[in-house]
Amino acid sequence: MGLTAIDLFCGAGGASLGLLRAGWDLRLASDLDPKCAMTHESNLPGKFLTADLRTVAADDVLGMAALLPGELDLLFAGPPCQGFSIIGSRVVWDERNNLFKEVLRLAAALQPRCVVIENVPGLVTLGKGAYLHAILEGLSAAGYEAACAELLAAQYGAPQMRWRLIIIGWRRDLGIPAGYGFPRPTRGRVGIGELLPNCTIPAWQMDGFVTTAEAIADLPPVAAGEESTHYVGPPVAPYQKLMREGLNGELHNHYAARLSASNLARLAHIMPGQDWRDLPREMLPGSMQRALRKDHTRRYRRMTWEGVPRAVITRFRDPKSGEYTHPEQDRTITIREAARLQGFPDGFIFRGDRTSQYEQVGNAVPTQLAEAIASEVRRCLDGQPGEQLIAPFRRRPVAFLGPSGELVPGLPGLPDAMTLTGAGIGA
Repeated sequence: MGLTAIDLFCGAGGASLGLLRAGWDLRLASDLDPKCAMTHESNLPGKFLTADLRTVAADDVLGMAALLPGELDLLFAGPPCQGFSIIGSRVVWDERNNLFKEVLRLAAALQPRCVVIENVPGLVTLGKGAYLHAILEGLSAAGYEAACAELLAAQYGAPQMRWRLIIIGWRRDLGIPAGYGFPRPTRGRVGIGELLPNCTIPAWQMDGFVTTAEAIADLPPVAAGEESTHYVGPPVAPYQKLMREGLNGELHNHYAARLSASNLARLAHIMPGQDWRDLPREMLPGSMQRALRKDHTRRYRRMTWEGVPRAVITRFRDPKSGEYTHPEQDRTITIREAARLQGFPDGFIFRGDRTSQYEQVGNAVPTQLAEAIASEVRRCLDGQPGEQLIAPFRRRPVAFLGPSGELVPGLPGLPDAMTLTGAGIGA
């Protein structure tokens, strides 16, 4: 029997798919959204719990997974990140920021051998670090040695510049020190902690990153507002072949969002690598005509074939939201193209209405990153750990984090995350 895993706040199943690829026995996945349940159940094995975890008892989770306390090997969780992300509103009291308490509650009750929490780098600075501090402190109180680091999905084979904050905690009786379980990058030339989120990365440090062309150039043309249901040519790049493995010609979710006439006219003026600053002023939306040239630098930007795509967000249908315009065609990328950037193979079909499909894809965990983490955690549990983290925040020091990304106890001066949320972890 394989090592057992549960995936909380699983969305469409990016992390679940990564866990399965790494050889885990996925016993249970859970999300509040019934449309995510439709997608998950159509593509992945294991039981699914559609529920608000704030209303679910730990015994019910264990019962559905057919496990007893202490038997679960891995609890993987990705609490909603909109309140944490620098793209989001940064409202500290956003109730979504409190859902990490449910992860800590269930970790304390289920007592898995390992806990992995995935979120956005914005969590590091939210509330002046109070939320991250509270999560690490909560894991310690639950009996775990935990550490964190910021990982770039492109360094693990995903064709996008998507950063994630990863927290990994080991049950104390295992004797595994904090800082283990973080996979060494397989792409690029530098290790964990040597690159920074939202900072320009030199081309020489992106050696081996999967480009836009390698990821999606084989997919058929499609006009804005239309859908293509069959391939028109063979895959060429290795990534394309991997995405199409086992398929016989039928294509799903290759739908491009309908755009207004004014947006179509704007896209017709923009060449690869160009953005809103290359448009005639009279073509800009009124809200952008007074914008400074240094502002909104990704709005209306057209992707390039040789570049590495930006992080996929739920609003990738809108050219104003960022660099999501196809390199050649006058449209934003399709649901299928974005799914490829997240690592979902073409045989993984997204269910629900199209608005939900955009959200499912945009909110997903890149499958390659999840697989890399799950594989490294497995090696640690098998007694074959890789390297321990070394100064993962050396380029952006965090006062309460130690040399392996672990919590340094007893540091004064942090705001109380529980005061910010108005409730304690046990609430």
